[in-house]
Amino acid sequence: MCIFAEKINIMKFIVSSQLLSKNLQNVNGIITVNRSVPIIENILFIIADNQLTLRGTDLETTISATLELSEVEGEGSIVVPGKLIVETIKSLPDVPVVFNIKEDYTIEISANNGKYELMGFDAEQYPQFKEIEEEKSFKIAAATLENAIGKTAFATGNAEIRPVMGGVFCQISNENITLVATDAHRLVRYINTSVKANVEADLIIPKKPLLQLKNILQGLDVDVNVSYSEDRACFAVENTVIATKLIEGKYPNYEAVIPSNNTNVLQVERLDLLQKMKNISLYANQSTHQIRFKIEGDKLILTAEDLDHSTKATASVSCVFESEESEFEIGFSSKLLQEILINLDANNAIFKFSHSTGAVLVFEDEKKDDEDILMLIMPVMLNA
Repeated sequence: MCIFAEKINIMKFIVSSQLLSKNLQNVNGIITVNRSVPIIENILFIIADNQLTLRGTDLETTISATLELSEVEGEGSIVVPGKLIVETIKSLPDVPVVFNIKEDYTIEISANNGKYELMGFDAEQYPQFKEIEEEKSFKIAAATLENAIGKTAFATGNAEIRPVMGGVFCQISNENITLVATDAHRLVRYINTSVKANVEADLIIPKKPLLQLKNILQGLDVDVNVSYSEDRACFAVENTVIATKLIEGKYPNYEAVIPSNNTNVLQVERLDLLQKMKNISLYANQSTHQIRFKIEGDKLILTAEDLDHSTKATASVSCVFESEESEFEIGFSSKLLQEILINLDANNAIFKFSHSTGAVLVFEDEKKDDEDILMLIMPVMLNA
């Protein structure tokens, strides 16, 4: 099947390379290689009402960005080769870029004393954007949502094994907003009481569009309008809209795995522990990433060892340990624990646990008034 049409409208417009590049990269972030539907490896350009709308999709999620044009002739749509246009515009300094789109789908670009020519495709072949029907909505500050995504999305699981765990569970209520992510080895629960949504819903949002949204939200001091229906969610911020399918299914009862009887409390300087773990994890078994924690009084001794390759490394960190036991040993996956420590902000990390095989809770020693962050990690069985 040919994806070219016989003729399109002639169009011409001028746009800033810096503005276009930023928005192209935002839209291109959702695009993936798709051999069965190759048209979606490209970006849809829509010229109408003195505006340029860029659109990218992976069939599950669509990102759109709308730019105001100071000079434009004609209206219409064309699909532009994604990678080629992104790299071309990204390489330019901040200069005006002139697009001439001809009837035969030829696209001529003039900028910075250079000329580029490429072939576009028929916009009729591009998947149509589906609007959300019977939507409900609420607003949330961009900085709050960016932080919530950053604190949770890293802990999602493998969507191919268990789809519901491949997304972030979002509970919306009149009192707060709660985001939860788990991969069965660790769990993160983020609660923010500053968000009063005046609606109630349970949504499972895929990880990929949330990470794209997080990138777009960086540094913005505005509100995000979140709308949703039974099967879709939409995030609108400034000139950008991200619409995605929700994950179907029932999220696990995460509250049931959070232990309450934690008699052992370990406090340690977060960045010191993180750096020591990075240093010695090179010597750990590269399949288990196991690191042994041995607590002796006010000292935490870290040990990484790979018996198969005869490598071993140790390091110590000062700590405060509150327990009826003077010594204690427990093991962790260095890889998983490092990700938890990286996504905390406070100077000190607090570990609470009851025994060496039970779930371990990780907290920050300093909390914001409107935030409650709980991270949980399962220990690993120590080698004899």
